[in-house]
Amino acid sequence: MNTSLMKEAYSMLYEMENHLRLIVKTNMEKKCGDRWVSILYENRDEKTSCFHELVAFFGKYPHILTHFKKEQLNSLRQVSPIRNKIAHSHLINETEFKLLEKCYKFVIKQPIIKRNKLVKP
Repeated sequence: MNTSLMKEAYSMLYEMENHLRLIVKTNMEKKCGDRWVSILYENRDEKTSCFHELVAFFGKYPHILTHFKKEQLNSLRQVSPIRNKIAHSHLINETEFKLLEKCYKFVIKQPIIKRNKLVKP
């Protein structure tokens, strides 16, 4: 993996992590208010949460954070060790890059606030 691909990997990771952060913050505050962390007895808010903790919010609160399917969440969970490699300047391989790219594409497409589907009577 060359330097330009590692730069691209970092860029995707940065955008993806911050997009997840914004989705969590916006939706949790909308549903539970500004004090959602203490109301739900969480240890950290979205600002101080690590990547794996952000992803975990989607599994823990699927009724609020309805953005991803189960298989997408599984893919996001697989990104955590890749994220750590990138953050600590370790090279990632092509397979890891492709997984990161796949996750980036579906995360970035997600709206911050997901509209509720209309149910026909």
